[in-house]
Amino acid sequence: MIEIKGQKDEIMLLLRSLRTESGRLKGGRFIVEGTEMIRRAVQYGAGCESLIVSTAFRASEECDHLVELAAGCGAGMYVCSSGLIGKMLEAKPTPDCVAIVLRSPASLGEILDGDLVIMVEGGENADNLGMLLRSADAAGVSGVVLAAGTTDPYSRRAVRGSRGAVFSVPICTAGEAPGVVARAREGGMNIVATSAVADEDYRSADYTGPTMLVVGNEHTGITEEVRKAADNVVRIPMAGKVHSLNISVAATLMLFEARRQQDT
Repeated sequence: MIEIKGQKDEIMLLLRSLRTESGRLKGGRFIVEGTEMIRRAVQYGAGCESLIVSTAFRASEECDHLVELAAGCGAGMYVCSSGLIGKMLEAKPTPDCVAIVLRSPASLGEILDGDLVIMVEGGENADNLGMLLRSADAAGVSGVVLAAGTTDPYSRRAVRGSRGAVFSVPICTAGEAPGVVARAREGGMNIVATSAVADEDYRSADYTGPTMLVVGNEHTGITEEVRKAADNVVRIPMAGKVHSLNISVAATLMLFEARRQQDT
């Protein structure tokens, strides 16, 4: 295991660069924090390139198990002070261990070849996106398409919120949503978008064939272009005074209704 001496070490400079979306995109990597999430990254087949542990954590039996797991996928091993990890990440609390993981984006064509896809149009909240990815994994989607303007799925909050789904769900960052909808329709997909001001109940739509679900921005919903392009625009009935759900909850309800119909 290589001991890191200071902030100018090459692996520390990489870690710092991966705090930003532009750095993650340029480097083709992202950061995973904590024992459980690193374990899931390896178990779910993500490319764990480097493992960095604190000096205190290195002395633990839990670290021994993690090192053994990461070594199985050829990860480089590094140890440094907890304070140095904290300076590089600017994260509180400072994690005992972090991994640098390779991004593995799916192509739009691969995802649209499946039977159930969800697209996020302009989603801004990283926590919501992470939870949406968890639901997508649970529903067994073919993939998640992130249209232009959607937050980075490899940010710290999105990765943590996904609880490992960011490693297991095919994710594609695409262009403008109307173009994605047009391509999905060309491939024979039915397009079902959700809106708080729609008339049709989401349970009445037909999801039995290949389907793309669309959820929109947390504040403004789907765009008018997507509304016009969709085969169905549906709403989720609500009995209370609040007339909208966050995108992760709305997506979950639609995903499991679609999967229920497809499995019947």
